[in-house]
Order: sequence, then structure tokens, then C-alpha cells
Amino acid sequence: MSIRTGKQYLDSLHDDRVVYIDGRRVRDVTNDAAFRGAAQTIAELYDLQHGAADHEVLTVHDAAIGERVARSHLAPRSQELLLARGKALRRVAEHTCGLLARTPDFMNVGISALAAARSIFDDSASGRAFSANVAAYHEHVKRNDLTMTHVQVNPQVDRTKQVFEQQHDIALKIVKETDAGFVVNGSRWVGTLAQVANEVVVMPSVVVSNDTKGDEYAFAFAIPAATPGLRMISRPSMVPSGAGHFLDNPLSQQFEEGDAVLIFDNVFVPWERTFVYRDPGLCNRIYKLTYLGEHYTHQTMSRTIAKAEFMTALAAHVARSIKVDAFPNVQGMITELMIFTEIQRALVDRAEAQATATPFGTIAPNRWPLHSAQLNFHERYARMIEVVRTIAAGGLVGVPSYADTRGEIGDLVEQYFASAGQSSRERIQLMRLAADATISAFAGRQVVYERYYQGDPVRRAIGYFNDYPKEPLYARIEQMLADHRRKADLN
Repeated sequence: MSIRTGKQYLDSLHDDRVVYIDGRRVRDVTNDAAFRGAAQTIAELYDLQHGAADHEVLTVHDAAIGERVARSHLAPRSQELLLARGKALRRVAEHTCGLLARTPDFMNVGISALAAARSIFDDSASGRAFSANVAAYHEHVKRNDLTMTHVQVNPQVDRTKQVFEQQHDIALKIVKETDAGFVVNGSRWVGTLAQVANEVVVMPSVVVSNDTKGDEYAFAFAIPAATPGLRMISRPSMVPSGAGHFLDNPLSQQFEEGDAVLIFDNVFVPWERTFVYRDPGLCNRIYKLTYLGEHYTHQTMSRTIAKAEFMTALAAHVARSIKVDAFPNVQGMITELMIFTEIQRALVDRAEAQATATPFGTIAPNRWPLHSAQLNFHERYARMIEVVRTIAAGGLVGVPSYADTRGEIGDLVEQYFASAGQSSRERIQLMRLAADATISAFAGRQVVYERYYQGDPVRRAIGYFNDYPKEPLYARIEQMLADHRRKADLN
């Protein structure tokens, strides 16, 4: 198969997955209001791979299997290939304005990074060798062009205690081992896009004690979304119910990707689907050893470029439509957004230009500009929303549903909702778009996602500080102090 079509992807979701939302089980995620928008958008991304304009950008010939595959499935082994992958990541992000965060390429680059570093999975405290499993799984998802979700966060019960110290023990853990595999029971948070994924990749929890007490919580594996015993409990959808018209909430309708808590009710995991087993040490080091963080963040920061471009364009268009783009304060706000967008582009460009050679024969983008961009983005994105709100002001709530332009009061709407630069229909469509991007439930979830999808930003900032190569900084000041002392002695 290698490169799927949108129809093939949608057909693959007709299985026995167990998805719940709002007190009911969803029998067909492709035809449910809560999930069909995201499913259709992902289908569009699969179809892009076949389009004449994007085929060469999004896919590449894989000599190992003799077919074309998505570029995101291959870990880059040269600067040229890294740049080509970056171009593909940006193209996917452009199609979704960066608003569908977990497009398939996110997990694709992650699994390709693990496969490239497969040798580390043989050096396991469990005494088992799993490198062949990692390589085989990578081949499986690459050949079948699968969509994956991942879960890695233990439930929020008592943050002051280790996972194995919780009085209310609901975290996912190993409960049984057999010759064919092992059984896990418990829950993991938060599976973004899980309801419309083909596979669930259970990554190591970000907090596992580095001793044997954490062994039963220390693992990594992958299973199909329809595995018996796996249940997905969804948060309420951000897609408005009873919307008057698609154009009232176009972003929510297309890019609401869903989040779910995954419950594993004595789920069996075959050994061949296992990557890490009873190994807290490897769990805690896996991101650094495999350069997984760099590859993940390459995708996410490529996505934020498209998101920043969209919000900047939206602010500028709204300002022009109501003739406030000549006001100095408005120009200043939009300039602020333009500058931030250029900074995001520059940081990603620098990460690609100053890439790092890994011990595995691959190239990883430079971590420091990527992590700088990530730590900075969530605050800047909140500011972008604030700017659009400020410029649009009452216009965000001062227009009716687009459906009214075609209803019995259509003449009144046409008469009273035009602006200096737009007809009523054009203005209503634009303001409904701006409202969906800034004041809807969908918009609120976007802000929370950008702040926390890679963990607590405070903890990430602490990690950034601890890992940053500070010796050259200290040496620079020490040299300056020495130079000043020498000059003082001469005087």
C-alpha cells in the first residue's frame, strides 16, 4: 500500500474500536459529528500525497521497499533530506493552518526516530532484546501508512507521590506475564486524535522512578486501536451542536481532533509489539538517547509556523475589512505578530541549518532553537488571539449566523451587516471565522494544548536551563574579567 488514499484511511476506521463520548458509544467515528471533521481532514492529507502539486514534496522513493512512502516515515540521513522533510512538514501544516496538531506526520517522525536508534532497545534491564520489534513496527506503519496516536501521561491523582505510591492506583501497569506477551491494566492520558487513529503507541511515562519499584509501570508498546479491552473515553466535543451553517464554525468543524483517556482493561500485549519492558532507566532516557525530542519538535514547530501565519493573516484581514489598518496602534499590533512569525520561521530554519549528526547515521535538527521556539510559542499564541480579539472587538459577537444570509431575513441581513470593505455575507463569514479562532470552545482548547502538549512549561524551562551548554557563557565572562584585570594592571 505505502501511500494511502483518503478513502482507504476512512475505510480503515470501520472496525471494533470502543469509543465513548457524552454517555454513549460511537459505532462509526467517520460519521459522528464529534469526530468526522478530523477524520475528513486527515483523509484530505492522505489525498494530498497523490496530488500532482504535492506528490514530490510529501513522498519519497524508499529503496528498501521499492515504493514511494510519506517523507515523514523516513529518518533523514543527510542535510538535504532533513530540509526536504521540513518542507513536507510545513506543507501538511499549511493545509490545516497548524490547527490540527496531531497530523499523522507527528507520530511518523517519532517512530522513524526510534527505528533509527533501534540498537538502544537491546540494552535493556529486563534482559530482553527489542530492537527487531521497533524496526518491524516502523516497517509496518510505513508500508501501511497508518495514523497513530500516543499516550504517555499517568493519571493525575496525587502529584506529590511517585506513580507506585498512589493510594488510588489507576495508572497503567503490568499485571501478568505469559510466554506470548504480557497483560496491562489501568489508564493513560491523553490520547489526542485517538478516536480516529489506527494504532495506539504507549510511550514511557514521563515520570518513572529509577528503581525497581517502578518496573511494572515502565514499558513501551504499540497496539491496534481496536484491541480487545481498550476503551477510549472522550472529552466533550468542541464542535458546536445545532450550528446554523458550516461557515459559522469552520475551524471547529474541520480541526477538532478530540482527546481521550484510554482505559486498558486487562489488555494483552504480544512480545512482538513490545519496545521497552520493566526498564525505568531506559524509559527515562529514551527521548535523549533516540533524539526523539528533536524530531517531535521539528514537526510541532513546523506546524506553529503555519499557525502563526494564519493568525497574523487573520488579524491583518480583519483590520483591513473594517478600515482600521491605518491606525498606528493597530499597525503596531499586527507588526508584533509579523515579527513573531518571522522569529518562528528563523528558529526552525536555524534548527535545520545547524543539524546534528546522531550516532545512528541520521541527522537531527538542532534542539536549542526548536526548544526555544516551543517554550516561547504558547505565550505568543495567546497574544495573537488577544490581538485578533482587540482588532475585531464587538464584531466577533455582532454578526448573526451565516445561515441568516439565506433565510427569510436575508434582505435585512444584507442591508445591515455590510462593512466599508465587505458585503454582509463576506463580513459575517470573516467574523465567524475570527470568532471560531479566538472566542470559541475550540479556540480555548487550542490555547491549553499549546501550553501543555509537551508537558508543564515550567518543568520544561527548568530542563532547558539544566541542559543548556552554559560553560561557553561562563567562559566568555571569565575571559572578559581577565581582560579587564590585565588592562587595569597596565593603567
